[in-house]
Amino acid sequence: MEPGRYRLVAARACPWAHRTVIVRRLLGLEGAISLGLAAPTHDKRSWNFELDPDGVDPVLGIERLQQAYFARVPDYPRGITVPAIVDVPTGEVVTNNFPQITLDFSSEWRDYQREGAPDLYPEALREEIDTVNKRVYTEVNNGVYRCGFAADQESYDAAYDRLWTALDWLEERLTHQRYLVGDTITEADVRLFPTLVRFDAVYHGHFKCNRAKITEMPALWGYLRDLFQTPGFGDTTDFVQIKEHYYVVHHEVNPTGIVPKGPALEGLLTPHGREALGGRPFGDGTPPAPSPRASRSPRATTRSTPRTTGPTPAAETSRPPHRVALAQRSHQEGQDLADLREHQRADVPTAPEDSRCRHRTHVLALRGRGRAQAVPPVWFHQHLKAAVADRTRQRHHLDHVRPTGQEPPGRHDHRRPT
Repeated sequence: MEPGRYRLVAARACPWAHRTVIVRRLLGLEGAISLGLAAPTHDKRSWNFELDPDGVDPVLGIERLQQAYFARVPDYPRGITVPAIVDVPTGEVVTNNFPQITLDFSSEWRDYQREGAPDLYPEALREEIDTVNKRVYTEVNNGVYRCGFAADQESYDAAYDRLWTALDWLEERLTHQRYLVGDTITEADVRLFPTLVRFDAVYHGHFKCNRAKITEMPALWGYLRDLFQTPGFGDTTDFVQIKEHYYVVHHEVNPTGIVPKGPALEGLLTPHGREALGGRPFGDGTPPAPSPRASRSPRATTRSTPRTTGPTPAAETSRPPHRVALAQRSHQEGQDLADLREHQRADVPTAPEDSRCRHRTHVLALRGRGRAQAVPPVWFHQHLKAAVADRTRQRHHLDHVRPTGQEPPGRHDHRRPT
């Protein structure tokens, strides 16, 4: 491993990328693995960096993530997805194998983790974690998309029933234990949280997963608040970008492009009482250190409208006006939630906003294409099968959807140097 060589490209809007940002924060890898953040909306040409000055990632020097994919595989034919690890010296994508990235952060990068970093994938619990992850992935993470992009009533009804069978299972499981597996936060919790935290704001209405809201399910609601108030989870969540992504990009589901103001978010900071179930969030480790308020990640609002912001900084003038407004609104709404959090004396420190971080990192250095150190093959993400996938893929609406019933190849499929 070589700190300072490779860059994680994510998007605060994307649930699959969100998990990598959470793990990076929990393990304290900010100083070893830099973070580039794509804007919440994109077109068929892929995720872009419009939120950065001049619309260019300051480390990679590219306007669109597509350029890093094409550097690795010219005319790359599949969806341009986040998260992705990019080799800064070559500008090529190393991998977009989203479940493996977090596992590599836990194992391959152990020497660069912070003191007190938790063990998110303990060996003694791996079999159970893998079993839980498989069901959560197929039935919940993908389940909400299966509902949202169903092509007919029969498909929707079947997807809806599968999703709620799984959510009822999770409600029962979390009634009796604080975390999904064991008595500490693990990879299983990291993979469930991004879906749960988006559920009421997006999936309940936008994807028609509307039997109930998470706020109406006592165990899941307490569990979500517990994680949200844990450093690394709520402080990496940006509801402004989440809502803009789903309600603007998915114009087949939401043709008007109207982004809803709600829901109210104050409840996420209310006491959850799950300490009574026991457990230690970080096991024998410690929580990540809080960051200065000035560098906190943008968050969600507790107001119906954002407060008036000051003059646009000079650095903002190079961005498109609508992107300047988004950045200002996201920042101000983060301040609103921070104000409420401080008023309630809830200790929810936030993560550094380091999309402009100059550190460059490397996750995997494998042989290939005649170079001593090159990159492993890009895992080509597939989309959902059947007519709905074929129809929506043409409009690039399902970049995040993974094939039903399977995760991408695991570590054993990567050819590592000997």
